[in-house]
Amino acid sequence: MKKLAEAIIFPLSFVLIYFIHCSYEKQTIRHIAYYCPQTGEVEGWHPEGEMQIAKGEDLFLLINGGAEIYYEYGFKQAVYQTYGGYNGKSINLEIYEMGSPESAYGIYTFKTGKAGKPIDVGHDGWMEAYYLNFWKGNFLVTLIGFDSEQETLNGLMEIAKTVDAKIKVPVERPQLANYLPKDNLKENGITYIKGNMGLFNQYEFDSKNIFGLKEAIIGDYGDYSVFIFRYNDQQESLKWFESAKNHLKNSSRFSDFTALDHMFSMTDSKNNNLTIKPYHHTILIVSGAGRTNVNQIFGLL
Repeated sequence: MKKLAEAIIFPLSFVLIYFIHCSYEKQTIRHIAYYCPQTGEVEGWHPEGEMQIAKGEDLFLLINGGAEIYYEYGFKQAVYQTYGGYNGKSINLEIYEMGSPESAYGIYTFKTGKAGKPIDVGHDGWMEAYYLNFWKGNFLVTLIGFDSEQETLNGLMEIAKTVDAKIKVPVERPQLANYLPKDNLKENGITYIKGNMGLFNQYEFDSKNIFGLKEAIIGDYGDYSVFIFRYNDQQESLKWFESAKNHLKNSSRFSDFTALDHMFSMTDSKNNNLTIKPYHHTILIVSGAGRTNVNQIFGLL
């Protein structure tokens, strides 16, 4: 009976997954220009100048020195449109279509900082001075207003809400984000990494991919930070733990290297203490200055 039930459940589950996948694909089969508001869709603001669309390596032509990180996260295409409004003001809209919702979330966490405030638009809407970012499905939306006057801020919100309403796709953070403890986590303090370039821009272990990194999450807790690198299985995490250990103990970037029981610690040039250990299919790192209780933090992960 059990085997029969399993035989029934499996194909039903497969059909359900297939249906959800097809529904998602159906919603996203639109030209990216569709998501840019047209004349009359946002009161007081209208498209100005020629729309630009970048696919593949075209992004290098539009972003000086910043395109590589988008490719690491899984860039597919982007659209750029300027909007004119009150008193000669202008707002630039940028919409990036990434390869997956995880990639969109990742590039969002990479682009946004902590000197801002949450806003009710899209998913994780965040306003910094006259910059507005949110992500939704596999899209990252960025608006730039060039000044902090109220007319501009209102325009940023209205254009963002119009774009948000056009993107009708599921929203879900990467599962790895759930591994971070919530207590004391800084607002907008998560960075999701999809490769060594992203990690290098957050913390300089080495320019080479000494951890064999494919996916990671970093949490900012003020006095300390938590890094979680995820691998396919425990064997892979142990392999890269030993690789990083052998490399870092000979690195000039760190001092006071100490091998402990199934972990190691060291100090960087800013006197931050780092403790690194493998755990199941992950590598865990705690970095902080002062009297950070590393064992207590590890116990929360």
